[in-house]
Amino acid sequence: MYASRSIESMATMPMIQLQCKGPNGSGPDWVPLKQDWKSRWCTLPACYIENLAGRIDAFETRESDVFVVTFMKSGTTWMQELAWLLLNDLDYERAKSSYLFHRSPFLEYSAFNPVVAIDSVAMCNQIQDNSRLIKSHLPAQLLPREIWKHGRKIIYVARNPKDVVVSSYHQMKGMHFSEGSLDDFVDYFIADKIMYTSYWAHIIDFYKMRNEENVFFVTYEDMSRDLQDVVKRLSRFLNCKDLSNSEMIKLLNHLSFKNIKESKFGNPTGFIKTLRKTTDDFEFMRRGIVGSYKDELNLEHKDKIDKWTMSVLEEHGLTESDIFGEFL
Repeated sequence: MYASRSIESMATMPMIQLQCKGPNGSGPDWVPLKQDWKSRWCTLPACYIENLAGRIDAFETRESDVFVVTFMKSGTTWMQELAWLLLNDLDYERAKSSYLFHRSPFLEYSAFNPVVAIDSVAMCNQIQDNSRLIKSHLPAQLLPREIWKHGRKIIYVARNPKDVVVSSYHQMKGMHFSEGSLDDFVDYFIADKIMYTSYWAHIIDFYKMRNEENVFFVTYEDMSRDLQDVVKRLSRFLNCKDLSNSEMIKLLNHLSFKNIKESKFGNPTGFIKTLRKTTDDFEFMRRGIVGSYKDELNLEHKDKIDKWTMSVLEEHGLTESDIFGEFL
């Protein structure tokens, strides 16, 4: 079912690259994307294949399930809060009194914090909401196959690579998942040796499936440009009610970066610090600004990422603006 190989990485735990070979070695034929899956490897903690891979592949979905899928640091928390409120009739009281981690659990979390006795798959199974909202950073081929077989709804959020690199670097370092400099991190990210990479394979596959009936593809840049439009389109996708003008204003205010960052239950920083050791300056939500990479990436970093991006996207007849628009 899987092929794996050990890799050298910046991580503080053993890492592997995992490939889904499918039942007959030809790849995950349940995913509605026909391509050569032999080039699709995902970098994950070594314990993932032993403890979670089989359980997640066999995860039983429900008809009303909704999955928020992203590459890490791509606006996941922002989208989870938005989608959860739409699915739960704008229940702000519950949103302001319950951690998002409990309202919208992280499917594969157990692989990243095995010391803490949290069974993230069991957490997902225990959700009693009418519509479970489940988070995952796994690529298309490693998600529960029932998602694809039964057409469960997926909200996919993509974010430009430079902002993802910088934000991922700070998170991985702040949570002691990796060691080393930003220079090293850029090189390892491009070489697909950082958690969840390959970044471009993750995004390109979902971009190619953006017209599937069960896929809602949006970018962090779209959300930053016109969140109201995203709310309207997402509400239709989720078959939720149309919002009145006053409801929309209140929701947009609740979803502002400033308000979520200042919320004990919206911003997971404090909760994460109860689960694992972090650096003193760790902030899960840092800036939230499109293009903030300009303040941290030097010319060499940007040149490396641009050349890598162009090389990968040319193979698929795409440009960065095809996916993200003219975000800068």
